[in-house]
Formats: sequence, structure tokens, C-alpha cells
Amino acid sequence: MDAPGERDKLALVSTPLTSESTATDGGRPSDPAAAVERRFVALPSRGVQLGIGLSALGCAALGAAVFGLWLAREPISGSGWILLGGALVLALGLGLWLREPPAVRVGPRGITIGDPREAQCLPWCDMQRIFVEGSELRISTARGSVRLSLATQGRAAARIVAEAAQRIGARLELSPRAHERLPALAESDGEIVPAGRLQLAGRKCLASGTSITFESDARLCDQCAALYHRQHLPAECKSCGRPLTAAAPRVAATG
Repeated sequence: MDAPGERDKLALVSTPLTSESTATDGGRPSDPAAAVERRFVALPSRGVQLGIGLSALGCAALGAAVFGLWLAREPISGSGWILLGGALVLALGLGLWLREPPAVRVGPRGITIGDPREAQCLPWCDMQRIFVEGSELRISTARGSVRLSLATQGRAAARIVAEAAQRIGARLELSPRAHERLPALAESDGEIVPAGRLQLAGRKCLASGTSITFESDARLCDQCAALYHRQHLPAECKSCGRPLTAAAPRVAATG
């Protein structure tokens, strides 16, 4: 487990919950549709950088081959092989280039890896364990493990740890040494974008197991994004222990 001092140091760099998730007015939560999250674009990996270089080399070879085969006064010997080699190098380069890690969104409802129109949000309440192993930040869930490279997605990993320290701190398992491997965060890190919409289809109330069919019946813990049916809302969140009220925010959702 991480030392309290280290966790607190990281938690302070995260924007307080009231400014990015559930700012209140007279004790009533604001419209959750107005929530925002931060989008982090991965840094180019060595593979991506190699892919860019190979693509440039392949294009140069193709240009030389085209000149040697069709533009020169006399065909230049070996241009056909250069054309073939250039095409292969370009294809390899593009393959490496397009393997760039997806963007990561971190917000009040959880994290989303990739395009939010295709990828589902992983709520904070579903994260069972957050730890560093090797060169990756790993998040264990009931559906498997999520991995983020510290080299290319270090800022997103640091933001996840900072948010998790405030929301589900007991599930963080980072040593002081692991904390030191995370980059220092600034308030300007990450593009602020509207929060993605939670998918309700197939989800059940954490307290009763009741399927939630209608958006109007859904209530959400504003700390860990645990989902409840309005008729079975407990006094405290069963995931993070935060006190809940009948005014718990409704969920902006699809499905």
C-alpha cells in the first residue's frame, strides 16, 4: 500500500470533485450532463517513431523507383526492386505508425480508453485494484485487467491515480517508489471535454440487483459512479461508503 503522505500529495493535484463532477447548488446536485472530464493523448512510442521513419523511407524509395522506371530518359536498372522494397517498407511503417495507443479520458464517472462512441466507460466502482507492475499501470476489474504504459500514457496514469485517491483510495496499491515513477501533474494537463455518457443497458442496481431499464430510475454515486435504482437507494454507497441522498444525480445515459 502507498504511504499516506505520498497519496495525499498526488490527490491534491486533482481538481476537486465539486468543480468537475457534481457541483451543488443549495445541496442539490447539478445536471450530470454538464460534467466534464480530461482527455489525454498518448506520447509517441518508439514503435510509432520507427513507423514514421520507415514510412518516410518507403515514400522516398517509391519516388526514386517511379523516376527510374517511368520518368528517366532510360530506365534505371533495379528500379523495379526498389519499387517493391519501398512498398514493403511503407506498409510496415504504416502498420507501426497506426498502432499508436488510444487516448484516455478520466472524469467523475470513471475512465474511457479509446473513442467514447465505441468504448464503454469503466466506472470507479468497478475498479478492484490499482497498482504498478513493470512499466505499466494496471487496473483489475471483474472483467479483466486494464493496462496503461507509463512511457506513453504516464500523464493519464497519474491522473487516474490522483482521482482514485479521492474516490476509491482503499483500492490503490502503490508504493512510494511507484508514485515517484508517475509524472507530476499540472491543472493544465489533459484537454477538458464533455463527460461521456454511461451505458445503462444490462446494468443493475448495486443495492438490490434490480435491472435499470429507464434513465429516470437511475441514481448515481457522485464519488465512485456506483449505480442504483431510485427505489432502492441506500443511505451510504455500498462501493465507496459516501453518504447518499434522494437527490443523488440522475444518469445521462444511452440505452
